[in-house]
Amino acid sequence: MEKLNLLNDYEIKPLTIEKIKIIEELCEKCSDYYILHDGIVPSKEDTKEIFEAIPPNKNYKDKFVLGIFKDNKQLVGIIDIVKDFPVIGQWMLGLMLIDPKERGNGLGKMAHEALIQWATNLGAKSFRIGVIEDNYKGIKFWSDLGYRKIKEVTMEFTKKTNIVNVMTLEFKN
Repeated sequence: MEKLNLLNDYEIKPLTIEKIKIIEELCEKCSDYYILHDGIVPSKEDTKEIFEAIPPNKNYKDKFVLGIFKDNKQLVGIIDIVKDFPVIGQWMLGLMLIDPKERGNGLGKMAHEALIQWATNLGAKSFRIGVIEDNYKGIKFWSDLGYRKIKEVTMEFTKKTNIVNVMTLEFKN
């Protein structure tokens, strides 16, 4: 992937571990998510995990860590996505984190639409996500985009146990 241009001088492009400092800064700005999800503020390990965590039977060529940039320089979002997981054609959107100052302006929806177009061109038929039950705003956001809950699972996180709503979105042909 080279980059995906969004409206209003936003773009999505690959992130590398060399950008760890600006990624750590964005994760700190998004502490509300980490406290809700993990029960604690993000650590350097949480930031590294964005690059290192992969599902079983997948490898790093299947994983994309992408940044949403404003004016080509300011990191305002992070996306972690794994292709063909858990099945071929379904891609797991593991994380979509947006700077609180950038939330509520349509950026998440624009980024999501660009991701669908990009992933579809690479063979994706659907996205799968997990949203913790306590993340009411997240559940509303994803539901408004057309995601439907297919099951619930209980998962252990850093300092919390959460019920996770597994949701999917089938792409329209």
